[in-house]
Amino acid sequence: DREGKLASGAIANLVDEVGGAVVLVEGLPRNVSVDMSISFLSSAKADDELEIIGRVLGQKGGYSGTTVLVKNKATGELIVEGRHSLFGKHASKM
Repeated sequence: DREGKLASGAIANLVDEVGGAVVLVEGLPRNVSVDMSISFLSSAKADDELEIIGRVLGQKGGYSGTTVLVKNKATGELIVEGRHSLFGKHASKM
C-alpha cells in the first residue's frame, strides 16, 4: 500500500489462493470459494519474509473448510488468520 505495508487485498488474495490449493486434487476442476473470514491481527512490510501455513479443517461431500495462517518469519508474530470455505462437485472416476 502507500505506507509500504502489504495491502489487505493482497493478503485476502493470498488466503483465497492458499486455502484453495490445500484442497486441490490434480486432474479435477478447482473448487469455488463460498466464504472467507480474515482476521487482520498485525501488518507486514512489503519486504518482510512471511511464513504461510495452510491446512484442511475438514471435508464433507463437496464442502471443504481450510485455515490459513500468515506469520512474520523473523519474529513469529501472527499477521493474519483466515478461514476459507469451498465447494466443488466432482464426478466420481469409479
